[in-house]
Amino acid sequence: MNDIAIKVERLSKSYKMYPSPTERLKEMLHPFGKKYHQEFQALRDVSFEVKKGECIGILGRNGSGKSTLLQLLCGVLPPTEGTVKVNGRISALLELGAGFSPQFTGRENVYMNGAIMGFTKEEMDDRFDAIAGFADIGEFIDQPVRTYSSGMYVRLAFSVAINVDPDILIVDEALAVGDAKYQAKCFRKFEEFKKKNKTILFVTHSTEQIVRHCDKAILINDGKKVSEGKPRDISNHYMDLLFGRGTERTGFEIGEMQTGTSYNLNYNQASNKYAAEFIEESCADDRFNQRKSYNKNEYRWGSRNAAIVDYLVVSGSSVDPTQCKTFEDFHLYLKVKFFKNVECPIYGLFIKTADGVTISGNNSKDWDMAKKFITRKTGDTTVVHFYFVPKLTSGEYLLSVGVAEEAEGEVIPLDRRYDSIHLAFVNQGLSSGLVDFELKFDYVI
Repeated sequence: MNDIAIKVERLSKSYKMYPSPTERLKEMLHPFGKKYHQEFQALRDVSFEVKKGECIGILGRNGSGKSTLLQLLCGVLPPTEGTVKVNGRISALLELGAGFSPQFTGRENVYMNGAIMGFTKEEMDDRFDAIAGFADIGEFIDQPVRTYSSGMYVRLAFSVAINVDPDILIVDEALAVGDAKYQAKCFRKFEEFKKKNKTILFVTHSTEQIVRHCDKAILINDGKKVSEGKPRDISNHYMDLLFGRGTERTGFEIGEMQTGTSYNLNYNQASNKYAAEFIEESCADDRFNQRKSYNKNEYRWGSRNAAIVDYLVVSGSSVDPTQCKTFEDFHLYLKVKFFKNVECPIYGLFIKTADGVTISGNNSKDWDMAKKFITRKTGDTTVVHFYFVPKLTSGEYLLSVGVAEEAEGEVIPLDRRYDSIHLAFVNQGLSSGLVDFELKFDYVI
């Protein structure tokens, strides 16, 4: 157990659910012990181990049991069955509002939380400047917490949690209310913790944060551990739960489409011969694997009532390249087949770095051009055109594409191909970071 920070074995938690307080009283007073409650199983037979120095991401839909699991790990709740073994001091940020008294000032709450953690006033005096500095809420530190915004609250709560020298840090979705700058500051702290062999359990709905910052991930659904493994694999499994990964099709199957289909270009921008050939060429099968930039490790899901079956990249004068120059016109053509009637389909494109940071993403739902994306009928094929000037720094990038439909206010994925296109962009300049702002310099005097 020397290298194990947390060990969970067959952990379960159930609650008694009463229709009303009257039924609860009846059960307490019934001479024969008649039950008036229903059993709600919040967590069922969960087992896993977390090693020291690991950052573990926990994913799951709302109500799946994630928060219950963390409360059991922290000792806030007793388990119904199973055991939790913790090796080290835990500091937890379980939910917005927990642990702080709204009537006390931020300063008073810092000392009160320290006392709960077992620290003396003198020990908290030594830590207070670091806590206040990381929280960076200025004079509000001496104002009642009830006057704080949610962002200020989480700043102070997180600052307390990381500055009480924990061996294990547990964070339950609280960072979602922080701004981007503060989130980046918190994740830098995560890296510092990992270097010190401290353990982090991190609950979030952001798959990007899971992939970028975690060593391993766990997926919880309906109170059960569904899967455990590499962050990207678990993130993909999580997307399956949210959106489904169906294979049912309506109408034609791929490969049964008739050749010579009449294509409709949604943007009238295909002036070069390569795009014209792509538009006119019939496509009976999926041709992604014939493109040089295709990423065979793509992740694909959706109902497949429509399918993106081919694409063409034109960058400057290069056709189907694996490497593109920045600041040259970039064109991406998608060929989409429809296997059912879809009213006003939605097309999307997202660009990410190789390690999962989204650079940009958009879809046709809110564009003024959306009205031109007309209803498609079973058997139709259309070509969609995305074009932009990539102002990126040199690096490896992944493009994700998708087609969806909107029904009763809900966007339903038809075919989403995540990380399906892998391109290297080359910037001849000296800019660092992710985006090149074309920074200019001049003397004023």
